[in-house]
Amino acid sequence: MNPDPVNSFNNRIILASASPARKSILEQAGFRVTVLPTFADEEIVHAFPGDSVEHLAKHKLSVLLKSKAITENIADPVITADTMVVYNDEIFGKPDSWQKAYSMLSALSGKAHSVYSGYAVYFPGEQITFSGWDRADITFFSLTKKEIEDYLLSGEWDRAAGAYRIQGMGMRLISSIKGSYFTVAGLPIHEIFGILRKRGFIFPQIN
Repeated sequence: MNPDPVNSFNNRIILASASPARKSILEQAGFRVTVLPTFADEEIVHAFPGDSVEHLAKHKLSVLLKSKAITENIADPVITADTMVVYNDEIFGKPDSWQKAYSMLSALSGKAHSVYSGYAVYFPGEQITFSGWDRADITFFSLTKKEIEDYLLSGEWDRAAGAYRIQGMGMRLISSIKGSYFTVAGLPIHEIFGILRKRGFIFPQIN
C-alpha cells in the first residue's frame, strides 16, 4: 500500500508573519507552523497593487534572512505574505483609528473592491525563492450606520487592511466574492500549494 501522501514529509512550515489568519489557514491544511514575524516596513514602491504585494512579501523574506533567524540546518519552507485592499484606485491600508475604520467601511458600503495578496516561498536547502500574487473581488452589502458601528465594536478592524476581516464577523458585510476566500484572508494558499507540490512537498513526486 502506498504511504499516506500527507505524511510523506514532516509537514513543518515557517510563517514569517504575525497574522493569526495566515497561521490558521496553514494549520487547517495540516501543517505544523513556526511563526517568525519580521515586523518589516511596508513601504509601497510599485503603482500596480499586485506588484506591490509581491514586492512586500519578498522584502519581508529579505528582512528575515538578514536577521539570521533561518540557519543552515533549517530545511522547512518559509512563507511570507502581504495583503492590500484597493477601492477606486485608492489603497485602503490598516486604519490607525476608529474614525478611519468607519470612513473606510462607509466608502466600501454597497460597492465592489479588490483584495490583492502577495506571497514568497523560500526553500532554505536550495536557497531559492518563488513568489507571486493573487486577486479577489469583494462586494459589500449596503451597510447602515448602525451595522458599521456594531462591526467596529468587535475590534476586528484593528490592524486589518480595509478595516475588516473576512474570517471573522466581517463575513457578514460581504454580499459576494469573486475569487479565493484565502486570498482575501491574506494567504493565496492554492498557489502556494502548487509551488510546494512542484518542489516535492505535500505529495511525493509521481514518476
